[in-house]
Amino acid sequence: MSIPKIMALRMGVYLILVGYLICDLFVYKGPIYKTLNTSPRDAEEIIAEAKASGVVARVYYRPIYRAQVEESLKEYLWRRGREPEGLGVDEHRLLRELILQQLIDEELIKLQIKVSKAEEVAVPEEEIARALEIEKKRYPDGRVFEELAKRASWSGEKEQEMRLAARMQRADYLEARVPDDVSDDEALAWYEENKANFSVSFEESKESIKDSLALKKRDVMWKKFRYEKLRHYAEGKIDIFKDVLHAEEGE
Repeated sequence: MSIPKIMALRMGVYLILVGYLICDLFVYKGPIYKTLNTSPRDAEEIIAEAKASGVVARVYYRPIYRAQVEESLKEYLWRRGREPEGLGVDEHRLLRELILQQLIDEELIKLQIKVSKAEEVAVPEEEIARALEIEKKRYPDGRVFEELAKRASWSGEKEQEMRLAARMQRADYLEARVPDDVSDDEALAWYEENKANFSVSFEESKESIKDSLALKKRDVMWKKFRYEKLRHYAEGKIDIFKDVLHAEEGE
């Protein structure tokens, strides 16, 4: 195509765009006019709408709903052989807030996983299938597992696999960032400091000591990771609406 034809074509496109803008802004008052002349929605109005929809928290504007807290609370209690009806008011409030903080952490981990390379956190399908079978065997029979799935509002085994995969993905992600390895030297040093409390040799108690120290180290490292990575970077990006979380208590 020759240069004059290209310039004529461009001029024609420009004229069409200018004509559209003139019609939108001054004749029909179309979408561009409305965008330029409509006041931005008030933040309080947006929050009020979110609360009315049952949102108890927002993480980078991603909502966490009261229903999510309640379902997670039911599962938390069910695994411990308890029912929500058996909770006192204070314990109910405390557990709701605990569950909400866990859901916020999970949301922050999901966001971190999204910005990580997929291959770093991918879970092989065979591991998911194996984990699902192990999960089922934790319960007396299949009916108990089905009841758990029902309480958690899972729809079919496929969703069970997806949820389990997400849980494993988060666990793998954290394992790489919250190390809990305990060396034999660390275990021996601790044993020597506390030798008076033991009636058996170090070799006999080594594995138990390492497991105990690993648990403590994991707790310390998790708190460090949670503060320095999850919550520190999300400062100012988490909104919690306690009046919705404890709505039936009149707050």
